[in-house]
Amino acid sequence: MQQTDVRDFRRDLRKFERLVGSQQKGNTCCSGVTLAQCHTILEMEHLGKTTAGELAQSLGLDKSTLSRTIDGLVNIGLISRVPHPSDRRYTWLVLTDQGRATCDEINRLNDLYYGQVFEAIPKKEQAGVLRAFGLLVAAMTGAHLGEDAVLACPTD
Repeated sequence: MQQTDVRDFRRDLRKFERLVGSQQKGNTCCSGVTLAQCHTILEMEHLGKTTAGELAQSLGLDKSTLSRTIDGLVNIGLISRVPHPSDRRYTWLVLTDQGRATCDEINRLNDLYYGQVFEAIPKKEQAGVLRAFGLLVAAMTGAHLGEDAVLACPTD
Protein backbone atom coordinates (compact mmCIF):
# COMPACT_ATOMS: atom_id res chain seq x y z
CA MET A 1 0.00 0.00 0.00
CA GLN A 2 1.25 3.48 -0.84
CA GLN A 3 2.30 5.81 1.99
CA THR A 4 -0.17 8.44 0.75
CA ASP A 5 -3.00 5.88 1.03
CA VAL A 6 -1.96 5.00 4.58
CA ARG A 7 -1.84 8.67 5.53
CA ASP A 8 -5.23 9.34 3.92
CA PHE A 9 -6.62 6.39 5.87
CA ARG A 10 -5.11 7.70 9.10
CA ARG A 11 -6.59 11.15 8.48
CA ASP A 12 -10.04 9.61 7.93
CA LEU A 13 -9.58 7.45 11.01
CA ARG A 14 -8.75 10.49 13.17
CA LYS A 15 -11.84 12.26 11.88
CA PHE A 16 -13.91 9.12 12.58
CA GLU A 17 -12.51 8.98 16.14
CA ARG A 18 -13.47 12.63 16.71
CA LEU A 19 -16.97 12.09 15.32
CA VAL A 20 -17.59 9.01 17.47
CA GLY A 21 -16.09 10.79 20.48
CA SER A 22 -18.34 13.80 20.06
CA GLN A 23 -21.36 11.53 19.59
CA GLN A 24 -20.55 9.89 22.93
CA LYS A 25 -19.76 13.16 24.75
CA GLY A 26 -22.15 14.19 27.46
CA ASN A 27 -23.24 10.58 27.96
CA THR A 28 -26.24 11.14 25.69
CA CYS A 29 -25.81 7.76 24.07
CA CYS A 30 -24.55 6.04 27.22
CA SER A 31 -27.68 6.71 29.30
CA GLY A 32 -25.92 8.35 32.23
CA VAL A 33 -23.04 5.90 32.65
CA THR A 34 -19.42 6.53 31.74
CA LEU A 35 -18.08 5.32 28.42
CA ALA A 36 -16.07 2.57 30.19
CA GLN A 37 -19.21 1.46 32.05
CA CYS A 38 -21.19 1.58 28.83
CA HIS A 39 -18.71 -0.65 27.01
CA THR A 40 -18.63 -3.03 29.97
CA ILE A 41 -22.37 -3.55 30.30
CA LEU A 42 -22.83 -3.84 26.52
CA GLU A 43 -20.13 -6.51 26.42
CA MET A 44 -21.81 -8.27 29.36
CA GLU A 45 -25.09 -8.19 27.44
CA HIS A 46 -23.28 -9.89 24.55
CA LEU A 47 -21.47 -12.47 26.72
CA GLY A 48 -24.24 -13.21 29.19
CA LYS A 49 -23.19 -14.47 32.62
CA THR A 50 -19.42 -14.05 32.72
CA THR A 51 -16.39 -13.73 34.98
CA ALA A 52 -14.18 -10.68 35.38
CA GLY A 53 -11.36 -12.51 33.61
CA GLU A 54 -13.52 -13.43 30.62
CA LEU A 55 -14.89 -9.90 30.45
CA ALA A 56 -11.42 -8.34 30.64
CA GLN A 57 -10.20 -10.60 27.85
CA SER A 58 -13.21 -9.82 25.69
CA LEU A 59 -12.76 -6.06 26.20
CA GLY A 60 -8.98 -6.24 25.78
CA LEU A 61 -8.40 -4.74 29.22
CA ASP A 62 -6.26 -5.59 32.20
CA LYS A 63 -8.34 -7.29 34.90
CA SER A 64 -7.24 -4.78 37.56
CA THR A 65 -8.29 -1.85 35.35
CA LEU A 66 -11.67 -3.43 34.71
CA SER A 67 -12.25 -4.18 38.40
CA ARG A 68 -12.77 -0.46 39.17
CA THR A 69 -15.41 -0.25 36.45
CA ILE A 70 -17.09 -3.40 37.75
CA ASP A 71 -17.10 -2.03 41.30
CA GLY A 72 -18.74 1.17 40.08
CA LEU A 73 -21.40 -0.78 38.17
CA VAL A 74 -22.12 -2.93 41.23
CA ASN A 75 -22.39 0.20 43.39
CA ILE A 76 -25.00 1.77 41.10
CA GLY A 77 -26.94 -1.47 40.79
CA LEU A 78 -26.35 -2.30 37.12
CA ILE A 79 -24.51 -5.57 37.69
CA SER A 80 -24.33 -8.03 40.51
CA ARG A 81 -21.79 -10.57 41.62
CA VAL A 82 -23.09 -14.11 42.02
CA PRO A 83 -20.99 -16.85 43.65
CA HIS A 84 -19.88 -19.54 41.20
CA PRO A 85 -21.78 -22.72 42.13
CA SER A 86 -18.83 -25.10 41.87
CA ASP A 87 -15.66 -23.02 42.23
CA ARG A 88 -15.32 -20.48 45.05
CA ARG A 89 -12.39 -18.80 43.28
CA TYR A 90 -14.77 -17.36 40.69
CA THR A 91 -17.70 -15.01 40.83
CA TRP A 92 -20.20 -14.64 38.03
CA LEU A 93 -21.01 -11.14 36.86
CA VAL A 94 -24.60 -10.66 35.71
CA LEU A 95 -26.65 -7.69 34.60
CA THR A 96 -29.38 -6.72 37.02
CA ASP A 97 -32.86 -5.78 35.77
CA GLN A 98 -31.74 -2.14 35.96
CA GLY A 99 -28.57 -3.05 34.02
CA ARG A 100 -30.61 -4.74 31.29
CA ALA A 101 -32.89 -1.69 31.12
CA THR A 102 -29.85 0.58 30.78
CA CYS A 103 -28.48 -1.67 27.99
CA ASP A 104 -31.84 -1.50 26.24
CA GLU A 105 -31.82 2.29 26.41
CA ILE A 106 -28.21 2.53 25.20
CA ASN A 107 -29.03 0.17 22.33
CA ARG A 108 -32.19 2.10 21.45
CA LEU A 109 -30.37 5.45 21.30
CA ASN A 110 -27.38 4.12 19.39
CA ASP A 111 -29.51 2.05 17.00
CA LEU A 112 -31.42 5.22 16.17
CA TYR A 113 -28.26 7.27 15.66
CA TYR A 114 -26.33 4.69 13.61
CA GLY A 115 -29.47 3.78 11.70
CA GLN A 116 -29.60 7.41 10.58
CA VAL A 117 -25.90 7.28 9.69
CA PHE A 118 -26.48 4.21 7.52
CA GLU A 119 -29.42 5.93 5.80
CA ALA A 120 -26.83 8.34 4.36
CA ILE A 121 -25.00 5.41 2.74
CA PRO A 122 -26.53 4.02 -0.46
CA LYS A 123 -28.35 0.73 0.27
CA LYS A 124 -26.19 -1.22 -2.20
CA GLU A 125 -23.04 -0.07 -0.32
CA GLN A 126 -24.18 -0.80 3.26
CA ALA A 127 -23.20 -4.49 3.31
CA GLY A 128 -19.76 -3.58 1.96
CA VAL A 129 -19.28 -0.95 4.66
CA LEU A 130 -20.17 -3.50 7.37
CA ARG A 131 -17.86 -6.12 5.85
CA ALA A 132 -14.97 -3.66 5.47
CA PHE A 133 -15.40 -2.34 9.00
CA GLY A 134 -15.33 -5.91 10.36
CA LEU A 135 -12.15 -6.61 8.40
CA LEU A 136 -10.57 -3.42 9.71
CA VAL A 137 -11.36 -4.29 13.32
CA ALA A 138 -10.05 -7.84 12.84
CA ALA A 139 -6.83 -6.51 11.27
CA MET A 140 -6.35 -4.03 14.10
CA THR A 141 -6.61 -6.78 16.73
CA GLY A 142 -3.49 -8.23 15.14
CA ALA A 143 -4.67 -11.83 15.47
CA HIS A 144 -3.15 -12.67 12.08
CA LEU A 145 0.15 -10.88 12.69
CA GLY A 146 3.35 -12.27 14.13
CA GLU A 147 4.55 -11.37 17.60
CA ASP A 148 6.97 -8.77 16.17
CA ALA A 149 4.12 -6.69 14.70
CA VAL A 150 3.73 -3.11 15.88
CA LEU A 151 0.12 -2.85 17.08
CA ALA A 152 0.33 0.50 18.85
CA CYS A 153 2.60 3.48 19.10
CA PRO A 154 5.82 2.68 20.95
CA THR A 155 5.95 4.10 24.48
CA ASP A 156 9.71 4.60 24.67
